[in-house]
Amino acid sequence: MRHNIDRALTPDITAGFEAVCQKLNDARARLIDNPLPHMGLPGRHDDVAEMQAMAEKLADGAERILLLGTGGSSLGAQVLAQINGWGTPAGVFSGDLNLVFVDNLDADSYARLLKTPMATTRIFVVSKSGGTAETMMQLGGALLALARDGLNPATHIAAIAGEGDNALRRLASKHGFDVLSHDGDIGGRFSVLTNVGLLPAIWAGLDPMAVRAGAAAVMAQIKADDFAPLQGAALQLAHMQAGRNISVLMPYADRLDRLAFWYRQLWAESLGKQGHGSVPVNALGPVDQHSQVQLYMDGPDDKLYTLITANTAGQGPSVPDDFSDDTALAPLAGHTMGNLVEAEARGTMDVLAEAGRPVRHIALQDISAESVGALLMHFQMETIFAAEGLGINAFDQPAVEAGKIRAKQYLAEMVTR
Repeated sequence: MRHNIDRALTPDITAGFEAVCQKLNDARARLIDNPLPHMGLPGRHDDVAEMQAMAEKLADGAERILLLGTGGSSLGAQVLAQINGWGTPAGVFSGDLNLVFVDNLDADSYARLLKTPMATTRIFVVSKSGGTAETMMQLGGALLALARDGLNPATHIAAIAGEGDNALRRLASKHGFDVLSHDGDIGGRFSVLTNVGLLPAIWAGLDPMAVRAGAAAVMAQIKADDFAPLQGAALQLAHMQAGRNISVLMPYADRLDRLAFWYRQLWAESLGKQGHGSVPVNALGPVDQHSQVQLYMDGPDDKLYTLITANTAGQGPSVPDDFSDDTALAPLAGHTMGNLVEAEARGTMDVLAEAGRPVRHIALQDISAESVGALLMHFQMETIFAAEGLGINAFDQPAVEAGKIRAKQYLAEMVTR
């Protein structure tokens, strides 16, 4: 992974960037002396066997797995599944399992999922609190569907839940299904390198330790002067100070689309506190060149752009030789689709920079367990450093909790069916 910020260091932030770097170097020293639990995950091995055992047991006889969880209990696993093609237009996916991430609560959609016979369906439930209302509602519906078909929940459900007495563990005890422990020191949006993200990755055909190896490669550089997550955080903070309070993440690959959604939650929920933060915006290239780049280049100068590319030169379909006979098609002749994607990403970065818009570039050699593991670790550490710079707690979400309390109050006022 190469992290290039040269064209994001616009003249109006040069001094601010250096000052923030100095401040974050103090935070880095503290983190090196007293590492956070998140920083030790890349080197962990002791939990892989139990993940693999649960993955194999639940997949036995299955054609479809419904993964129930919301926010950080789902998005990280989606990022990893997408490495092998889940959720992309091609639909090419390692293995025979149909993974269905049910991360949004929608009555019609979920009813349709449960309408089909459930014999070859399995349910995987993730809730750190063990009582997430949306997820428990989904699980309740699944239990009714299994009962309708005369199926045993003990062989059709597995879960990850926090330790202690909670609703999910009580349901597991009642119905006899297996539960693994959610790491108590790791919040949902930072949990992708735990069993929350890595167990579903096994169903997607990935090696969990390859993902962690990519993350470990990032952390191995934490003492380096050019540590990329620290530089990224300083860049973001300096642009916030200059009035650029929107952070656009734009990967140029279908298989990185969910990464941008994962980043959106990580950045917003970790930093949007006490009047601080910037608005994370997910985009996808090249398609959003046709819907967003006009605004990016010619709209307000209030955004920092991060483009992520993978090496696609020479990859994908090409075009017929006779394209060269048509002046409009001739530029495509002799090229692959991967060549065009690479050229369009370079062109977008060039014109943004020429328009005076700050753009950084993260270049991957490929899209693999290792490279995506590195990206995930990079953005987690960048977020943690940014929170240090803002003087806020990256790991709580008080406004979200307030909304949940109000929802429960409204639910109590409704007439039950």
